[in-house]
Amino acid sequence: MFKRFLLFVALAVSCALGAGAQNVPGLWFTHKKDAVLRQGMVEGDALTFSLPVGTLRKGTYVQFGISLENAGDKAPLSYAVEFCEGGRWTSDPGSTFTTVTSKVRHPSVFLTVHRLAEAVSDTLKVRCRVNSPLAVDGTKLSKDEPDNLTGLKPRSYVGAYLNPLGTRKPKSTKTLLLIGNSFTYYYGEPFMLQEIAFSQGLQLNVAASLKGGQTFRQQCGLQMTQETISRGGYQYAILQGQSQEPAQFASDRAAKRDVLLSYLELCAMVRDYSPGCHIYIENTWGYDGVNAGGFDTVERFLSLLEEGSSALANAAATDRTPVGQAFAAARAAGLDVNLLADDDKHPSLAGAYLKACVTYLVLSGRRFKGSVPSCGLAEEDAKSLRSIAESVVLR
Repeated sequence: MFKRFLLFVALAVSCALGAGAQNVPGLWFTHKKDAVLRQGMVEGDALTFSLPVGTLRKGTYVQFGISLENAGDKAPLSYAVEFCEGGRWTSDPGSTFTTVTSKVRHPSVFLTVHRLAEAVSDTLKVRCRVNSPLAVDGTKLSKDEPDNLTGLKPRSYVGAYLNPLGTRKPKSTKTLLLIGNSFTYYYGEPFMLQEIAFSQGLQLNVAASLKGGQTFRQQCGLQMTQETISRGGYQYAILQGQSQEPAQFASDRAAKRDVLLSYLELCAMVRDYSPGCHIYIENTWGYDGVNAGGFDTVERFLSLLEEGSSALANAAATDRTPVGQAFAAARAAGLDVNLLADDDKHPSLAGAYLKACVTYLVLSGRRFKGSVPSCGLAEEDAKSLRSIAESVVLR
């Protein structure tokens, strides 16, 4: 279960988390005005995170994630993620990530689950160490270069995340690709999904390319999306497009034919590198904001989303995740939980949690058992949302 931890970040030397931190258990957000920036990092320098833990036993699984964005094209290209155990920094195979040009304003989102080989006392530390002499543009890194500027992604992304998961060994491990936008990254839904799955005996190794507002067509041409897909080996993929796309396609299939073509293209890209991957299109929710997405009523919006996502799924021989239907069911049940943020469009903490629950149930096909993390929600609210998710997915 979640505990109230305070996460600290040391930028090569040491400093406490800035005033922009929000007190959401397990999650660290930064406001736009409080973006955490680091200038002049070269090979061997690191962003180091620490978490007060008391004592963690050998064999404890630890979840870590970061959303790192370059503010200049002379920033570091590549990082290795390392955990401090027994006074030594260790790294799992494949625990590296690359960044992309600052021109696309797109963060590198990295998630991992690491098992401690040694007990850790007092403070858990993890770092992202620059492991290449090269900058994003291929030139040599320089401490004095003004464009050598890196930042933890602010506002609605999770800047960084560090969370012990216990010592219970998961029964199975699956690989998951997430392609989406703000409807997926708000309140760290991928981190919630990974934690919830782990509590149920499933370790999800997640790779993600998430950028606000992206359509399927934009995702097809986005450098980070192409790079993430090309890693290959995914067993599952969830593709989440711009929130109105499926509804627009359903309302005028001829005029919005490119929604279909770009979705088919994105699916083909995934299958090229991950043959046999089980692909889902995410059926998102109708919302009140912006005149119900331009469809007059939330009910009509949701109906068109269902029609459009179903048509896209059928055309590409994929399945759907019924997130929007779960949102509608929660509203119909009269739950005293606000699923949307203040803009009446994006998910709130509760909305992100419901989405994570739906996605886990779709991937596993099994009801929740035992203790399930509430991810910062009141336990009664979390329990109600899990029940709604089960009624929609497993009916």
